[in-house]
Amino acid sequence: MPQTYRNLREVRIDDRNVKPTKSARGRVMQSWSSACGLLVIVFLVGMTVAGCASTENQKAWKWPAPAAKSGGGGDGAVQSNIVRVNKFFRESPWLSFDSDGSKNVDGVTFTVYLEGPSQPKGVFGTGTLIVNMYRLDFDPMGRETAVPVHEWVLTSEDAYPWRARTPTALGWGYGLRLQWPKELKVGGKQVAFVVKYVREDGRTISSSRQVLKVPFSGAVPAKLS
Repeated sequence: MPQTYRNLREVRIDDRNVKPTKSARGRVMQSWSSACGLLVIVFLVGMTVAGCASTENQKAWKWPAPAAKSGGGGDGAVQSNIVRVNKFFRESPWLSFDSDGSKNVDGVTFTVYLEGPSQPKGVFGTGTLIVNMYRLDFDPMGRETAVPVHEWVLTSEDAYPWRARTPTALGWGYGLRLQWPKELKVGGKQVAFVVKYVREDGRTISSSRQVLKVPFSGAVPAKLS
């Protein structure tokens, strides 16, 4: 047999008889351990992420809050220690409570703000609101005489329906819509309105007066104002 072929055959036989060395086996086992460890880490990370997502969903979900009560500003806007009474009238505050479309003036609308001692913001009171209307007459000397013509008395319960549902920049107010008797003839007359507040301790707080001239007609229907 030629020398070259015999050497090649011996080499191939020797290759079949070669066994992995100890260092090679160590590297194989180390690679396998690393791969297994990586799989375990990936599995644990996946479980952790899923658990966190589940936990976040549980934290984010809440029972629906109970529906808010209807009405005015709530008990938080109520005070008993009222120290000031303010009133604001529109440019044309007149109302007509007639349903015949005549627009005859027999009422007025305006807003009342009661202030407590802590800040100049409107609150709701626990006392009684009194609105006085005066007809302004003049004697031959030109001196003014205020003649009382009507009075509205609103307890805290009576005034409750007139509470504003939302506050304005001036706070919580009462949007009053008051009607006077049909027999009261004030068309074309000058009148004055004064708002008083009687506290539970008996003290009376008064607003400044509002002087207006009542037109005969042209009022806004009370149901539309």
